Amino acid sequence: MKILLITFSGTSNTFICGEFLKKHLESLNHQVEHYLYNARIEFNYNLDEFDLIGIGYPIHAFNVPKPFFKFLTSLKVNKKIDYFIYKVSGEPFVFNSASSATLNSKLKKKGFNLVYEKHFLMPYNIMFNYNDSIKKEMYLYLEKLTLVTTKMLTAKEYNEVTYNPFYRFISFIFRIEWIAGPVNSKITHVDMKKCISCYKCVKECPTKSLYIDKNNKIKIKTNCCICMKCAHDCPKDAFVFGFLNPWRVNGKFDYQKLLKDENNKGNYINKNTKGYFKLFRKYFKNQNELLKKYNIEIPEVFIKDELL
Repeated sequence: MKILLITFSGTSNTFICGEFLKKHLESLNHQVEHYLYNARIEFNYNLDEFDLIGIGYPIHAFNVPKPFFKFLTSLKVNKKIDYFIYKVSGEPFVFNSASSATLNSKLKKKGFNLVYEKHFLMPYNIMFNYNDSIKKEMYLYLEKLTLVTTKMLTAKEYNEVTYNPFYRFISFIFRIEWIAGPVNSKITHVDMKKCISCYKCVKECPTKSLYIDKNNKIKIKTNCCICMKCAHDCPKDAFVFGFLNPWRVNGKFDYQKLLKDENNKGNYINKNTKGYFKLFRKYFKNQNELLKKYNIEIPEVFIKDELL
């Protein structure tokens, strides 16, 4: 098949997911192109030329990020075309299952046919920083689970996607997050004492929300969707991110370094996990069953874990 992946990513987790999908799909002899959404980059693809479209996004408060939603719902096709969704969040809450409901309703009217949806877990980029063991664990599973997805897509083993009405209602309520970005942007600023004027944040902001004023200070526009890329990737931790400042996570996730760290066992979530992360045990247990079904090796850290 000729496949186009369209990904929105703030702090790289969803992009990494898309890159894994691309790698696995190409290994199965598909022709794949991967477009990383950026308001500065023109979208020049003719969707009618593709057999399958993949749409990937980070879940923001049980919803699709607003700028990406507007972009996707502006797309047009002249034929019925199948598409699938790969979405990423930091937790396995059931309310995330309805995050694509409104988007799918809009795209269905345009001729898009949703055939498959998969929710992957990756570390938070807001709220609080996951420890390195969880980060490694999630990354290891992401590579395996994206392989399962590509096998299912290739065999056309599609899953029927339905959305629970109550979860849809929760998603609707939390869509207030679409307003939070513009409001928070008014009280977000850059500590110029820390800033080294590399302007990495301005150059890489996917929604083109940052600019340099006449005094060479970095300012933020009201179209910010709180993807957290600027604050997360800032080499000097210079962003004061409005009312969300206490929950921002600074510092890029260096997964390759984590993989090489032999002292990091990457098995934080296991049969003995307590507290908040105990909620994750069911997710990983289900994913292990899925890996077994497709004869894909379970990440080594869990092979001997009797619960998982």
